Amino acid sequence: MNRSTQPADKEVSSFLDRRAYVAVIAAGLLATGCSTALTGSAAGVAPPTVGATPTAPASGYDGLMRLPLSAYGTSEQDDAVLYRTNEALITRCMRSRGHAAYASQNTPSTAPRTRQEKEAIHPAGAWGYIGRTTAKRIGFHVAVPLPAARVLTGRALKDYNTCYGEAEKQLPSLSGTQGWKLAQDLFGESFRQAAVDSRVGAARERWSACMSAVGHPADAPEELAAGPWHTGKPTAQEIAAATADASCTRSSGLAAVYFAVLAGYQQQLISANARVLTGYQKQVQEQMDQAAHILTASPTA
Repeated sequence: MNRSTQPADKEVSSFLDRRAYVAVIAAGLLATGCSTALTGSAAGVAPPTVGATPTAPASGYDGLMRLPLSAYGTSEQDDAVLYRTNEALITRCMRSRGHAAYASQNTPSTAPRTRQEKEAIHPAGAWGYIGRTTAKRIGFHVAVPLPAARVLTGRALKDYNTCYGEAEKQLPSLSGTQGWKLAQDLFGESFRQAAVDSRVGAARERWSACMSAVGHPADAPEELAAGPWHTGKPTAQEIAAATADASCTRSSGLAAVYFAVLAGYQQQLISANARVLTGYQKQVQEQMDQAAHILTASPTA
């Protein structure tokens, strides 16, 4: 790692870890599933019942944010507060060590604001389900933009590393705790269960037929989203494929069926693991109360 960019790398990494982990694990687990043995995941559990006409979310981002398990953990607003709190602690520490101008070097939060921005950096599902507006604008060129790295060297770098560690001690991350791990495991398990559900399989077949009919044949949504879109900017072909994908995802019922089925499996898993999840939410609330107290005492962020 280039030491001149280490502070920003550490801070951005911590911030992204604390942001809604839903989008992160969705990209990696929807297609692969999760093999961890969990309460409520045993074979023989009846598939959840879904309505005859489920409603499709506007995008994968919207679908994920409304899932039952998304209620467990920090919200986007919570993540923004935690980021500001971490900045406040580091700033106060750096100033106490003689770096009076440190505040002007703060890395701004890059949390998205508009729905289009959120869709663009939170592709969801094995197929990268984005809204039609985003598909027409950037195709499958979706990514999380990282802030520009601050450059610290010498004593400033050493002090920053010390201050970063102190900030972590004052406001410990919940990453790695029992509740945090369980919530991620349950997400993975729900993705695995939904992926092999016959209703989702039928919807994926309808999606494939729709894509062939509009001139963009593809066997699987995730393969279409993956490439070959490796150009610097989206090509006309990519835009056409992405917009067709958005249309077929909705018309085939894939989005509606998938998220309804996924929500059903999550409700089952939540019911089977309620005690730990409830405890985790209590930890989150305590962390947010602590962050609010720190921000009140540290108005330098």
